[in-house]
Amino acid sequence: MFDVKLTSWGATEEVTGSCHLLKINNYRLLIDCGLWQGSWESYLKNWDEFGFDPSSLDAVILTHAHLDHCGRLPKLYAQGYKGKVYTTEPSIKLAQIVLKDNYHITQEKARYHKLPQLYSLSDLNKVDWQAVNYYQTIQLGDDISFSIHNAGHILGAGIIELKIGGRIIVFSGDIGGENMPLVKDVDYLKKADYVITESTYGNRLHEDLKDRNEKLLEAVKRTVVNNSTLLISIFAIERTQDILKVLNDYYENHLDFNVPVFLDSPMAASATRIYKQSIKYLNQAAQDTLNTDNDLFNFPHLKITNQVRKSKQINAVAPPKIIMAGSGMAEGGRVLHHLARYVKDAKNTILFIGFQVPGTLGHKLINGTFNFDYYGKSVPIKAAVDQIDGFSAHADQAALLKWLGSFKKPKKVFLSHGNKEVMEEYAKTIQAKLKFDTLILKKGESIKL
Repeated sequence: MFDVKLTSWGATEEVTGSCHLLKINNYRLLIDCGLWQGSWESYLKNWDEFGFDPSSLDAVILTHAHLDHCGRLPKLYAQGYKGKVYTTEPSIKLAQIVLKDNYHITQEKARYHKLPQLYSLSDLNKVDWQAVNYYQTIQLGDDISFSIHNAGHILGAGIIELKIGGRIIVFSGDIGGENMPLVKDVDYLKKADYVITESTYGNRLHEDLKDRNEKLLEAVKRTVVNNSTLLISIFAIERTQDILKVLNDYYENHLDFNVPVFLDSPMAASATRIYKQSIKYLNQAAQDTLNTDNDLFNFPHLKITNQVRKSKQINAVAPPKIIMAGSGMAEGGRVLHHLARYVKDAKNTILFIGFQVPGTLGHKLINGTFNFDYYGKSVPIKAAVDQIDGFSAHADQAALLKWLGSFKKPKKVFLSHGNKEVMEEYAKTIQAKLKFDTLILKKGESIKL
């Protein structure tokens, strides 16, 4: 007989900081250990103590390589964890570049704000990765096993299906939108006693796929009409590759269109190389395209700027031009330097792709802030600021309900990964449309399953 308790230590009534602890008798299993992002108050929580002893953990499973799911893994090892982190092979490769990049960012923030080091490079190198194939059964203990299903979110992202005795517990991780340019659609599961599901877009719908692509290409064409600069704030993983795929198709079919595109993100360039190595994980349409186009992510007039010197040289290129730079929520990285230069010109456009966590500069910009602080200097915002939700790697309300509705009435559904007001609205929608008993997870609250 198993005594199973769930305690969530992150992504509770907020989007980021994914961290869910399962106590199965004396066995302790952690699902994700992500970074808190958003406001400075939220970011500071990364320096808080864990609500559990990392050295007591027996195993960790990672749903996918986004920072809000993997960002504190090295901190676990810094505080005594010695076990494995189970996840898919693409997630391992992506998480390694994400964590290395985050190491430098947290170092810089710690120095600037006089905080202790969040984790060291040696802690990062201690992470003991264990690759798991989709649908492979991994035995963790007597009558305790798990498998990973495709989440359709980003390359290698997984839904975790745990089997504990006769019970099935499913962690959605992040569920992907339908008909994404690159990754395969999400797997639909039928049986679960308990489902822990994300709710990021639980109260809204995305743009249509066709509208999404057209909106991006309209912004691209507008750079010629206005003789201006289009600055796209990118997430290094998935959104960048999706956008490159759309631009690749357009440039390959419009050879007279010669506006230069600068991919000014070393991490995005590294992530793109991993996508190239992981063709079998891409959807059929992307694989079919490869039969006629040997490189989905390379087209005429694309320039990748890995070095700081080359990044600065972009400024000398006369408009029209397109710059893709990170970070996706404009919280750091090269996009900040480009914003400071290009946001002052009313002809230019700043384009955000996907969800912007409240408190981030990206969220402030799309909600009409008049200036932003660039290393102590106030920069006025005159450029047009726009957002395309359709490229979000997250499922919208309709797709979330479709995925959740595939289950044959679980005993209970638990909501995580969403703003409080979104969760409350989504919980009511689930109960009204699916008739599933639904509860919003609260930080540190233990629930017997």
